Amino acid sequence: MEPSELKERYVGVQVVMVTPFKKDYSLDEDGLKENVRYLLKHKVHVLHPTGSTGEFWNLTTEEHKRVIKLVVEEVGGKVPVIPGTGYSGTKQTIEISKYAEDVGADGVLVLPPYYVVPTPEGIYQHFKALAESIKIGIIVYNNPSMTKISLSTELLRKLATLPNIVAVKDTTRDIIDIFLHLYALGDKLTFSVGLGELQAPYFYLSGGKGHISELANFAPTLAVEMYNLALKHKWDQMIDLHKRLYPYFEFVERKSRESSGMIWISIIKEAMKLLNLPGWPPRKPLLPLNKKDVSELKGILKEIGLFK
Repeated sequence: MEPSELKERYVGVQVVMVTPFKKDYSLDEDGLKENVRYLLKHKVHVLHPTGSTGEFWNLTTEEHKRVIKLVVEEVGGKVPVIPGTGYSGTKQTIEISKYAEDVGADGVLVLPPYYVVPTPEGIYQHFKALAESIKIGIIVYNNPSMTKISLSTELLRKLATLPNIVAVKDTTRDIIDIFLHLYALGDKLTFSVGLGELQAPYFYLSGGKGHISELANFAPTLAVEMYNLALKHKWDQMIDLHKRLYPYFEFVERKSRESSGMIWISIIKEAMKLLNLPGWPPRKPLLPLNKKDVSELKGILKEIGLFK
């Protein structure tokens, strides 16, 4: 897929897929393929394997590549597949991104280098080197909670001059920054809001075209419904759906504050287990939820209509 086409198709529900494991923590390849079929059946628009939610940081290089290849093959061109390929080092990022291109991925999702906290010029040079090394589109992943760097509008404008950088996944809790980026960059980059259905209604009301969804791993109908309501400008119904999902939002936020970690991955995987979808368990150092939290989560899933 040409970068210009990816820019147009980077809309709708963009699922940050979990990586399913078996009970012995080995990669569940059959479960991964089952999840792809499940998501396609429910009409999601973009698949993001091997991102943060996909525990890319917890995969060996061989597993990382295997997940990318399996998802690309199972999708068969039905929707864009944009794996996460970002590493702290430019060399490693280029290597895994080239692999993704070689096996047929439509683009790559790339964080700024993390841990090292480079300068804005260092970030630009990182993406420039990547852009010169591959031909497929690049989605810039602004995630300051993980990288300790918040990409400025000025830097995003500069990155937009690189021909195959086509979009931004903006995962910041400061919705003001998101709006400022969205308005300032206009059509230069396609924007997607990164904190899922929690922020999506306000993003769509402001002219956004797509949202990242973790919820879609186990509730794709709800994620797609939110996008379709926005597309039809049925704002009241969209907000009603948002209110319906409040118990889940509140649970994730509360448990995240209590744990100060990536517990949302464990929550998603527990929800998938409760709904008989492949996913569970998370890999150490992430841990499953305790029995009390599992019981509360089950009640929440019932409350929002996922259990009869």
